[in-house]
Amino acid sequence: MEKCIPVDRLARPDNWVVLRSRQVREIREEQGLDAGGPMPFDEETLRARLHGIYTGELQAMEAAGRTLFDFPDAPWEFQLDMARQVWDEARHAEIFQRLVEYMGGHPGDYVETEILWRCTQAMDPAARVAGINRGLEGLACDVFDQLIRIAQRNGDEVIERSVDYVLADEITHVRMGSKWMRKLTEGDPERLAKAQAFQDMVDEVFNFRGGRLAQEDISNDDGQIVSIAKEARMLAGFTEEEIQRLIDSARKSAAY
Repeated sequence: MEKCIPVDRLARPDNWVVLRSRQVREIREEQGLDAGGPMPFDEETLRARLHGIYTGELQAMEAAGRTLFDFPDAPWEFQLDMARQVWDEARHAEIFQRLVEYMGGHPGDYVETEILWRCTQAMDPAARVAGINRGLEGLACDVFDQLIRIAQRNGDEVIERSVDYVLADEITHVRMGSKWMRKLTEGDPERLAKAQAFQDMVDEVFNFRGGRLAQEDISNDDGQIVSIAKEARMLAGFTEEEIQRLIDSARKSAAY
């Protein structure tokens, strides 16, 4: 088996459509769906969002499995944590599949984007966990925190409790990433800097064109942005400085 396989080599049913995120964005803009669209509390929008998370969890499961394969010489404890994450992500995928069905949808109803898988293409395990566990799983903490609040506003305890259950795992995954990014780069500041730079790149990809703030700094939370879940990130081991750097990065990208 080769390392860093392309996204089109991932196993998917024949009826699924996988597109680049840029293609999806361009199609939405052509159809006028990115301006004045439905609120995140709209049922169709929520169903599509849950489906997107479902496919993201599939890619996260595959990514953790590939990390096991790609780095056979990594410490045994590292491999054990990655194996645990494969199991966690498999459960998460099943949970979100059932939430999609609970909302009246089915797997494959919406396009799957490959942006998460592209963020796994790092040939250093320290950079891989920095990008996936600290970058992508950190974003998952933000997204799930928002989903919980949306479910609470909708009075939907099924989604609220399901997502809260998954959020607890995501916090653990971020902590694992922080631990291994530092342990694998111990005594090698240049390698650590490269791992952190890879995470910064992932964070910038997912900052939604700027404008992200910590949840407690939003005076009128209308659900239009995925805010930075500062409390969850602090539980996951992010420092105040790291969270502020993420906010500053979002502000910087807003110019684009």
